[in-house]
Amino acid sequence: MGRAAFPAFDGMRNEVCMAVAGLLGSLGGAFQCQAQRTLYLDLRAGGNFTFAEGAYFGKGEPPFKAYSSQSFGVQGVAMLRLQLSEKFGIATGYSGSDLGWGYSIQVPKEYSVNPYHPDKLGSSTGAYMHQFPLLLSKTFGEYNIREIDTVYHTYLASFRLDAVLGGGLNRIGNNLLEEKYIASSGYDFIEFRATPILRRRWGQFLIGGVTARFYRLGKERLNLSLYYTQGLTDMLLVPVEYRYNTQRGATTLHVRGSGFSATLGLPLRLATFGPDRGLLQSRKN
Repeated sequence: MGRAAFPAFDGMRNEVCMAVAGLLGSLGGAFQCQAQRTLYLDLRAGGNFTFAEGAYFGKGEPPFKAYSSQSFGVQGVAMLRLQLSEKFGIATGYSGSDLGWGYSIQVPKEYSVNPYHPDKLGSSTGAYMHQFPLLLSKTFGEYNIREIDTVYHTYLASFRLDAVLGGGLNRIGNNLLEEKYIASSGYDFIEFRATPILRRRWGQFLIGGVTARFYRLGKERLNLSLYYTQGLTDMLLVPVEYRYNTQRGATTLHVRGSGFSATLGLPLRLATFGPDRGLLQSRKN
């Protein structure tokens, strides 16, 4: 039976072929547009607020809290970021911060001997921690101020918001872990005795957050990152014994490297991959 007997089939086949050809052409154009990529070195510094696992999920019996207002530390970050396009990027590098934990107690009124206000005592400490993250980013918001070049769409100032998601490895430094004892000297007597125990030196974590990138005349000048890190592995166990006046208690903190961080970064543009040759070409900042 000849092909002429199926004119409808021939027409459908032609339409499908044209649609596939158009789709491949669109994809080819998209990859060609994304061929130019920029390599940055992001140098960031800031602080973090760390806590033991379960700090906000009722860890320990009230009034014991598995965090403290003193649980802040400094953080330094160096990341190599490959900007695949205007919207997508991938980065990896190093971050140094504290694997921290803390605890606090405010004596309940029914157990306090303070005639004015129940006393409170808290403490925090940490071990130096190396982090090796791998991050993926995607721009979800862009805001521009005063276009000064309508051909290349260059703006006097602009900023972009990136959603960031990733994970990586933690490693505890060669820290000396010692027992810690503190006690109050006010109306109410409060004491803590904590003994950190090394569980493992390597662990895993997930990280997510937002990065705001600030541009002037089309070049990135600063970035601000707000991240939350969730540790996945118990790296330290910290048994804590505590007492407030005549009451006593005990719990064990699971330290995984969880916490919030805020860092301000300086992006240094190192090089650009050319769209035609695919070779690394040096670019001035």
